[in-house]
Amino acid sequence: MKNKQAETKLRSDIGLTRHLISGLLCLAVISLICARASAQNLFATDYLSIDEFTPNGVQSIFASGLNNPLGLAFDRAGNLFVADTGTYTGTGAVYKFTPAGVRTTFASGLNFPRALAFDSQGNLFVAADETTIYKFTPSGARTTFATVQLAAYGLAFDRAGNLFVAAGFSFVNNENLGTVYKFTPTGVRTTFASGLNSPLALAFDSQGNLFVADQGYGYDVLHDAAVYKFTPSGLRSTVASENDQVPVIPSGLAIDGADNLFVSEYWVSGNILKFTPSGVRTIFAAGSYVTAMAFQPNVAQILNFSTRASVQSGHGGTIGGFIVTGTDSKTVVLRGLGPTLTQFGIAGALADPTLQLFDGSGDPMWFNDNWKDTQQAQIQATGLAPPNDLESAILQVLPPGNYTAILSGKNGTAGVGLVEVYDISPGVFAELTNVSTRGFVGSGESVMIGGFITSGGNGSTQVVVRGLGPTLTQFGVSGAIADPVVTLVDGNGMVVKTNDNWKNTQQSAIEATGLAPPNDLESAMVVTVAAGNYTAILRGLNGETGVGLLEVYKVSVATNN
Repeated sequence: MKNKQAETKLRSDIGLTRHLISGLLCLAVISLICARASAQNLFATDYLSIDEFTPNGVQSIFASGLNNPLGLAFDRAGNLFVADTGTYTGTGAVYKFTPAGVRTTFASGLNFPRALAFDSQGNLFVAADETTIYKFTPSGARTTFATVQLAAYGLAFDRAGNLFVAAGFSFVNNENLGTVYKFTPTGVRTTFASGLNSPLALAFDSQGNLFVADQGYGYDVLHDAAVYKFTPSGLRSTVASENDQVPVIPSGLAIDGADNLFVSEYWVSGNILKFTPSGVRTIFAAGSYVTAMAFQPNVAQILNFSTRASVQSGHGGTIGGFIVTGTDSKTVVLRGLGPTLTQFGIAGALADPTLQLFDGSGDPMWFNDNWKDTQQAQIQATGLAPPNDLESAILQVLPPGNYTAILSGKNGTAGVGLVEVYDISPGVFAELTNVSTRGFVGSGESVMIGGFITSGGNGSTQVVVRGLGPTLTQFGVSGAIADPVVTLVDGNGMVVKTNDNWKNTQQSAIEATGLAPPNDLESAMVVTVAAGNYTAILRGLNGETGVGLLEVYKVSVATNN
């Protein structure tokens, strides 16, 4: 619901906001989605171990001492679960490996567990006993979710929480009994696709398309093997097959965050093939001979981002952009502070801040002047109520997308202000992946200061921090800072890294992320940070001032191995 009085006030600034969306936000935030996704390591099973592949295809052993593992799945915390079929009936188990490789037994006494998949609530589904799908709660309690008539080999969840099961393995005869079933969260079963031979693995891309690895039929020679793509409506097309000039006989599938499809070929070349969304095929890893595959998720999250800057009028206003990614909605609290800063010795604090929230189309979603005017009870319940009644706050549940928050002074007043975004629902399948703030970069206490908190998971987070200035002039922003400098400081006040011109240090690493600043005078750094509090400071070289853009991009999770 929109605040009608606030919406009227916002309309006068909508032209500027649409310019922000089409220009600055695209530059600062949307470009990450358009240009690249986070790099992820690929994990895969061979006969006795689990292998780990870097994004460049470098292979190493993550875990050993297994007996024919055939299924892999990551939970939301980045722990890897493996279905180990065992050496004989009743010895199958599901093992849990932390990112550091520490192994524990999650479930035991299973008959040939073959496939794993997690739902949005963290429940683990296991295909075992030939035709049974078991459901394990996060604590390990087991129930039977469903059964199928033919052997189940592949599991995958769509965004709506429906479970897809690949069943029917015609290894010798061309019986076309292979089927993909769809189960609703309540267990209602329908047939999604039929007429297959030996469907072994399933994987969804970000558009909801289902990919199926069909190993075909035959004993000494396999026939009719293919990788199929099914649209959400069930329309089938062939991605690759044994009839290609270089035949493809798939045994496993995985899709990375950029929608690249990875296909393992255990029975033929032993290669892992990579297919881009446009269909370009390359060899990702040669002769690896793996079966099941899964990509390491990005588990650490940015829970809070705040920027202190000199709030001016016009293009000198403080503008925060952020992205919510994932499949669920994200509950956030936005705050605009001013008077509270005087308690910390900040001179010239903004006397009466106002806060405006816009969606990715530039349409106003909410406006707040004094936080008690609207949503008082809801904001107090979060424990994030601003200390001063003249300060602003907004609580919203946001679906995945791009958003902009504008911090201004009431009636055009200026001063030092603080704009903040808090993630108050870290447990859902959504996160704040990228945050940026455009504002006036002054000198002394008026430099731009951005703080962020990373938390969750057992690994670290790799971030790119950028400070832009000259590039802003391309988007109609006057008075841009000519030579920005960025410094990153940890929670103990220790300087992690400083950069003036991005090509001076880490040029190759920054270029590899696809996030190199457009101008050589702009600054950037790639840093792997442990969970904790960090501060990024944007200033002008030799104390110069002007409008600048401070950005933090979450790039990937660094493993502890």
